[in-house]
Amino acid sequence: MMKGKVVITGAASGIGAAVLKSELERAEHHIVAIDIDQSGLDAMKKSLTDEELSRITFCCLDLADRPAMQAAVADFCQGEAGIDKVVISHALSNENQIGQQSVWDRVLDVNLHATQRLLAAVEPSLNAGGRVVILSSVLGKAGKVANSAYCVSKHGLLGLVKSLALDWAPRKITVNAVMPCWVDTPMLRRELAPQADALGISVERMIRQIKKRIPLKQLVKDSDVADTVAFLTSPAAAMITAQGIVIDGGFGCGV
Repeated sequence: MMKGKVVITGAASGIGAAVLKSELERAEHHIVAIDIDQSGLDAMKKSLTDEELSRITFCCLDLADRPAMQAAVADFCQGEAGIDKVVISHALSNENQIGQQSVWDRVLDVNLHATQRLLAAVEPSLNAGGRVVILSSVLGKAGKVANSAYCVSKHGLLGLVKSLALDWAPRKITVNAVMPCWVDTPMLRRELAPQADALGISVERMIRQIKKRIPLKQLVKDSDVADTVAFLTSPAAAMITAQGIVIDGGFGCGV
């Protein structure tokens, strides 16, 4: 018997796709896979079996488009099953200077404001004992040159996690953050490309240099993050809420 729904944003690639695959292995829930990238969703469809496809509702959506988001939520929240899990994995990481207002507004709107609006929209459909996991970042605890908008958005998500965890505790809904660093995803490689070009080296060489700085000597895999999400959304984590779990291979030395 199918349980409640699982909503995953940023589901077409990287961490979101890894979380989706992890959920498919459990064969329990119907999955709502949200992403702005239609081509990425189409490619995912081609990689899945008919049985897997029957368990997924694909939703191409710009979450910062409030009317479109609300219409999509009204659509996929129909029925009696309700929502058992929400995993927020979408993000923009555009670099910016403080005066670049359009970049600042877009990054904050997508990463922070759209997350708040989506959670507000699905709240009535969240089942008691549900699980919410938000992908923040180690940059939710630190700063980075030319990345103020992204850092602010990820800091803000941690505040949202802590506050919502208290608001929703009476319904036994847990809310936690996962804070990865140096995850080997297409987004990371896109971010590294300009820096590698400026240094006159390849992205692969830059990644090798990064690995040397990580105590465990490897980048975080998207499956590593998905495994942590699987734990936080499982019965084993019923008493963990309002927390941010860092996944960085020791890069931050526990700070």
